[in-house]
Amino acid sequence: MKKLLILFLFSATFLLSGQKSTTLAVGDWINAGPMLGYVHMKEAHLWIQTKKAAKVSLRYRVEGAPSWTTTPLIETQWHTAFTAKFILDDVLPGRTYEYRVLINGNEVSFSEPLKFSTLTDWRYKQDPPEFTVLAGSCSYFNEESADRPGKPYGGDYQIFEHMADKKADLMLWLGDNVYTRPVDYGSRRGFLHRYTHDRSYPQLQRFLRTGSHIAIWDDHDFGPNDANGSYVGKSWAHEAFRLFWANPPFVNFGCEQSTASALEFNDVHIFLLDNRSFRTEVMNNGKDQIFGRDQLDWLINNLKYSDAPFKLVCAGGQILSDAKVFENFANYEQERAYLLRRIEEENIKGVIFLTGDRHHSEICVMKNGKGNTLYDITTSPLTSGAVTKKVEDNSFRLPGSLIQQRNFVALKFSGPSKKRTLEITYFDSNGQQIFSYTVRENE
Repeated sequence: MKKLLILFLFSATFLLSGQKSTTLAVGDWINAGPMLGYVHMKEAHLWIQTKKAAKVSLRYRVEGAPSWTTTPLIETQWHTAFTAKFILDDVLPGRTYEYRVLINGNEVSFSEPLKFSTLTDWRYKQDPPEFTVLAGSCSYFNEESADRPGKPYGGDYQIFEHMADKKADLMLWLGDNVYTRPVDYGSRRGFLHRYTHDRSYPQLQRFLRTGSHIAIWDDHDFGPNDANGSYVGKSWAHEAFRLFWANPPFVNFGCEQSTASALEFNDVHIFLLDNRSFRTEVMNNGKDQIFGRDQLDWLINNLKYSDAPFKLVCAGGQILSDAKVFENFANYEQERAYLLRRIEEENIKGVIFLTGDRHHSEICVMKNGKGNTLYDITTSPLTSGAVTKKVEDNSFRLPGSLIQQRNFVALKFSGPSKKRTLEITYFDSNGQQIFSYTVRENE
């Protein structure tokens, strides 16, 4: 009897040790992602969306290390579009981590390794790192049942494959990252459907898993075309934006919600403006605004404090162009004059606006009364339609910089401290270079 018991226990142990957890196919469970959002030296935020309710966790470790850290479980739910955001805080600066996605305790199999890197603790120790930021705006993802009849408006989705190939450290989505349709405007479910549909495009997935992704919004993420802050559905827009992006903490102004925020990425400071929540129409009484005084004063205070050689200010529409067309800031004369005057009064250097919206791209260059040069790098569109007819005159347009095709821009920061260089390069939807321009620190 004793021998039989020992034999039984041995057999059971052998069988259990031979069992392996099931490996899940990504297409069966994952709708989009995973996507790295905000990342710093001691923390990384990861977003993912499942196709149905699931218990999701991540495990991660320094590349090649013997042991893993596992996050708490998050149960994805229909009410929040099956999205989940994880904060990975058992990390150290300047390390590359590998990670795995677990669904109901089983590992999901991806076609490429899943990795992320934390920022380097470079200050007072070494020169700032060399790194690359991509930017783009106006991503239209076709959906026949919701689109207008005729030729599809979106196209050239291979652009995201070429963006992934750049292996950039950060992507800045500059608004119109989704295009809500009339069928979406009137309900919370409409917004969640639009984000879910657009985020799931197959050509987008490898790019979402490459580098960090941070977003602002413009009118089409917010609601109807050219919508202002009076739009009754803006609470749905705010909720959907928060569910589908893993941005740094948001800043509120007064009692209003906002998508404004800021982050440090190596030696560059990035400011994310909200051009919708506080926007009015252009009013006959002159009391009109895009950003509102509170938000602009917050921006000036941050810019004044910043010691970054390059300060990227992200906004949905053009700032420096003096063409009073469409939704350009030039239509809001008093507010635009206030912002530019305050930048000049405070002698703020290194300001670079990064903008979208226009369905063409260009670089604007303006020198103010203190001798400081301001730049506005406009990049649009990614996959929506490009304007091919003659565009308006713009006194500040850099000659040769006008681009009238689908494109994205790469910003490469390099060089030793105090002598940093920004190389601006535009690429077409097939990854071919279109135009480049270089800005040097303190120029």
